[in-house]
Amino acid sequence: MKKKNFIKTAFKLLFMLGLAAFIMLPAYGQREKTVESISELEEMEDINTDLLKQIHKVAQEYPEFSYKYTIEDGEIQDVVVTGVDNTVDRKRLEVSIFDLKSNKNMMKAKPNRIGVFYSVDEEPEYQGEMELNRAIQSNLKYPEKAKNWGLEGTIFVKFVVDENGEIPYATTSSNIETSRENYLNDLREQAVEAVKATSGNWEPGKVEDVDVASMAVVPVTFDFEKDPAIRALIR
Repeated sequence: MKKKNFIKTAFKLLFMLGLAAFIMLPAYGQREKTVESISELEEMEDINTDLLKQIHKVAQEYPEFSYKYTIEDGEIQDVVVTGVDNTVDRKRLEVSIFDLKSNKNMMKAKPNRIGVFYSVDEEPEYQGEMELNRAIQSNLKYPEKAKNWGLEGTIFVKFVVDENGEIPYATTSSNIETSRENYLNDLREQAVEAVKATSGNWEPGKVEDVDVASMAVVPVTFDFEKDPAIRALIR
């Protein structure tokens, strides 16, 4: 009996130590390094897309979710998330946002194969986040067939804002699983068209105070119990 109790106690202790290490991760951070090649840059952008999906999957359960960075000497030291009452979810968000920001810092001012920057000194800006939400929602429709089928989820619209504030290119990513690929394509098409309708009204991103073409991401969520919603931008 004593042996069994000892084993149970040991497992509990190991579990708590593991959880503590997970929770403390943002405070230590990851060491900044240099992106050495374009292929590494593109691989890191794929990782960032996955991180965005993870962040929004958790954050969408918390309407009051917000976050802020602690930055010293240009390097991120910590992330503080508020509006999330579940400790594990809050720490998971802090770790993911920390990793995303750290990656973007490593990628800053490095263009891809076609001269588009994934991370810039100054992000491309619309006329304000609320105005962006209104502009996209005014051009966004929930496809009836997808809605009637009960297909819902978040479409991540990745698009280029060029030096003139135009959107010459947009694509999508999502983690929505369905047997009706045609309905999912309808959601993607609607999300892209709504974002493209904002073309020409953006302030371009900047690198060393020079206007450049850069990548932006807007998450568009379709929920058949609600109107389509634009989730908070993570930067």
